[in-house]
Amino acid sequence: MARGISYEMTNAILGIASGSSEADITIEWDSGSSPATGLESQFVFRPSDVDPLSRAAVKLAEDESSQQVTIMGRVHLLAKKQAGSPGVFGIDSLQAEGPRKVRVRLADDEDYHEAIRAHEEDLALLVSGKLEKEGNLSWLYNATVIQTLGHVDEFVVRRSRRQEVAGQLDLFNEEEPSHTPEA
Repeated sequence: MARGISYEMTNAILGIASGSSEADITIEWDSGSSPATGLESQFVFRPSDVDPLSRAAVKLAEDESSQQVTIMGRVHLLAKKQAGSPGVFGIDSLQAEGPRKVRVRLADDEDYHEAIRAHEEDLALLVSGKLEKEGNLSWLYNATVIQTLGHVDEFVVRRSRRQEVAGQLDLFNEEEPSHTPEA
C-alpha cells in the first residue's frame, strides 16, 4: 500500500514488538517521492501494543466479500473453550472447489455433539455458515450442521492442482487410453 500499512507489515512489527521490551522502528521514505508533511518517521512499540497490532492484522487480512456457503468435509479438530458454548471445529473440505481447510464456529452447542460423533465415526459432515478469511485461515461463522453423511471415503474428491488446457495430453488420467493398431 502506498504510504499505508498492510497485513504483512503489521505482522512484521508484531514479530519485533512481541519479543522485546521496546522496539524502535524508523521509516526511511523513498527519495523519489517526498513524504506528506506531518508524517512521523520514527515509531516505538511496546508489549502493550501487541494486542491492538494483532487485531489490526486480522482486520487488514479480512475478506470483505464474505458469503453464505455450505461445505462438505471431514472433522479434524475439536475445541471448546467454555462449557455450554457452541464450540469450534476444523473441517477438511471434501469438495473439489473452495478452501481446503476451514475453521467452523457453531451457532448452536447441539451441533458440536454432532461434530464429535462425525469425528469419532469418520463421517462426512455438511455445514453451512458465513465464510470469511482472516489472515491465512478460512472461517465459517454462525454455522449450523445441515446433515451428517456417510463415511468420508465415500465422498473423497480428487482436487486438481493443474489447469485443463484444450488439446493437452493428460498424463494423470486414471483410465487406460485406447490404442488403435497401426496398419
